[in-house]
Amino acid sequence: MAMFLTKAWGFSIPCGPLQFGMSGWRDRARTLLSKGDLVVVVGTKEWPTETQDQGRLIGLMEPTDGPVMSLDFPLETFVHDFDEESQYKWPFALINRRAWTLLDRPLLDEISSRQFNIDAAAGIVLLTDDEADRILKLRREEVELLKSFRVLARTEGHDVARRRNAPVPTTMRTGVMHVRHLAAYTYAMEIQGSRTPAFKIGWAFDHEARARQFNQYALPDIGGLSYRVILSEFWATAREAFRMEQHLLQLFDSHRHLANREVIQSISFNELQFAWGDSILKLRNNPSVV
Repeated sequence: MAMFLTKAWGFSIPCGPLQFGMSGWRDRARTLLSKGDLVVVVGTKEWPTETQDQGRLIGLMEPTDGPVMSLDFPLETFVHDFDEESQYKWPFALINRRAWTLLDRPLLDEISSRQFNIDAAAGIVLLTDDEADRILKLRREEVELLKSFRVLARTEGHDVARRRNAPVPTTMRTGVMHVRHLAAYTYAMEIQGSRTPAFKIGWAFDHEARARQFNQYALPDIGGLSYRVILSEFWATAREAFRMEQHLLQLFDSHRHLANREVIQSISFNELQFAWGDSILKLRNNPSVV
């Protein structure tokens, strides 16, 4: 087992993934880490690290080599976590297997006489056996890991994620009050056969089944319109899927069809795709956008 060091602005509980500002630093970490290796987290010596954590060992992680995006996790974020273009500063990450908060929090200077510079701030730095032994003697307490519905859906499939995210059954839940907590999709369907480019925006628990339903009534085989899913985003709850649908419809309010307000027309696929990605990012960062 090897131990590495990284510097951060804090150590959250539940513990999120091991984060990096650039994909290259994450890729380098993946080549250095082996199963069972640990990474000690040291608070930076200035704001925004809390004063009591500055320069101190504050947490311990056991990362995997599984690459993820940080914002796939429901992280608590702050204004200083984003740059001037509203981009998250630490978007690349590795999934953690376990994590601990350190009960003894010595200053880094008490553990090592070395200087740790940009490598430790941007990536991970290998510690000596003596430094690692000193850290392993510190008291620690295991903490819960932050769970990611999106990572689970990608690694184990949407059905597994949906089952694990389902609320505990209770006789007190009825109708929409129950289903809004179930996993669902926001979707965009291309309406083929329209005189101008047109797209149907909506949400559903099964977007492919919804498309089949639309096509059944549209009868494309005898000259009617046809619907084809071209974009979809899987959300942990129907509430979130509905929120994204409404956000997109508001963005294209001037392009909504008078007869069906969930249909937008006279925009290009590229315009829709850009708005789609931007909407996902904004809603992940700020669920109260809509």
